[in-house]
Amino acid sequence: MYEGALNAVFNIEKKDYPSYIGGLKVASGRSFDVVSPIDRTIVFGRFQEPEEGLTDKAVEAAAKAYVSWSETSPAERAGYFETALDFIRKQRYRLAGILTLNAGMIRKDSLEEVDRLIEIIEDTCAFVREGECDDPTGVWGVITSYNSPLAAPMGFAISAMLKGNTVVLAPSGLVPMPVYSVYSILETAHLPGGVLNLITDKNGTSAKALAENTELAGIAFSGSGVLAEDMMFTQMNVDLDFINETKGMNPIFVYKPAHMKEAAKLVVDSAFTYSGQRMDSTSKVVVTADEADAFQRALLTELRNVKVGDPTDRESTMGPVISEKDMERLLCAAESYRDNLIFGGKRLRGEFLNDGYFVSPAVFVGLPEEHDLNNMDNSLPILSIQVAQGLEDAVELINSSEFGVSAGIITKDSAAAEFFLGNVLAEEVFINDSSRVVGPAPKV
Repeated sequence: MYEGALNAVFNIEKKDYPSYIGGLKVASGRSFDVVSPIDRTIVFGRFQEPEEGLTDKAVEAAAKAYVSWSETSPAERAGYFETALDFIRKQRYRLAGILTLNAGMIRKDSLEEVDRLIEIIEDTCAFVREGECDDPTGVWGVITSYNSPLAAPMGFAISAMLKGNTVVLAPSGLVPMPVYSVYSILETAHLPGGVLNLITDKNGTSAKALAENTELAGIAFSGSGVLAEDMMFTQMNVDLDFINETKGMNPIFVYKPAHMKEAAKLVVDSAFTYSGQRMDSTSKVVVTADEADAFQRALLTELRNVKVGDPTDRESTMGPVISEKDMERLLCAAESYRDNLIFGGKRLRGEFLNDGYFVSPAVFVGLPEEHDLNNMDNSLPILSIQVAQGLEDAVELINSSEFGVSAGIITKDSAAAEFFLGNVLAEEVFINDSSRVVGPAPKV
């Protein structure tokens, strides 16, 4: 079913995609092509570059729609999204195929991304029908990156709308197709015009303009890189509600595990799912000096099982990075710090790979403690191994990094796990598992 849907998506008629403002299609006459990271010769369609001031008009349209939408009952609002949810379930494989071709996700990850959105809608509809949600507050801006190209943007947006708010959504210009596909489903479910407004561009200017609009009641942000930095330094109204889900390093501490091979397997899964670009992907692993050599050997053995290739291929366990720019960032890091590189960091070529952004995951060891790769997330398939002198030192190393939503420990030592839980500063902590299990469901 997945492969049939994938083939249908691949052969879909290419067309122009406008902005959607107040239920109307808005074009500017200036467009940009969206290509697949699997093969840059695959063009999905042309998306409209918004004219200056269009983001403000989208907020105005959302404010106008808010007057009537906020007065609808929770049950009526839930009805729209339960109808849409039925369509989403039926189009599960189609949406997964769009994610594979547009974002480069392997089939497992793309299906998981669709299922996360389904879970968010199910949970929020039930929550709203029980009458436990807060009163609506106004127009929300939802700004997201490619790290979660479907569950985050539509999860935040639908959660906000279910609670009586209206939304202006600015998805990543690199991966807009999944969001546009669900917008089409919401149109089929007869969601009133202006409740959801959709605008995207190639370089993130609409996202910045949206963040600076003073008429918003709230902003939900999810992403990484320059966009995340822009959000941190944007001047915002003190009364503005702000939800910030910034991708971090999601570090893991390996300490006296039951099985070193299994620990290495969990670290590889954490680090290189969706090419290290997921919100919960791990960028740093900490080990003690006593176990560093054993862990490194186990990790290098496990890395041989990572099969980088065309994500439409069932055998592939990792696809491409999202863009040529990101591919070059990884290659530059590998060249700059090659004395510390123990695995990968190369561009991969071959049949079906030459026109895509395929790289082998890069693993570094022995970088200086203050090095950026030990402390700042890069949203790439890069893993840095840091050596600690003991349990307390390891927790300090983890707490000094930009850890994002989570941190974890892999250990059979219950006292060490208890110490870790009590002292690590992450919002989410996982034990003896992959970091991918704790990704928060985006909700407003």
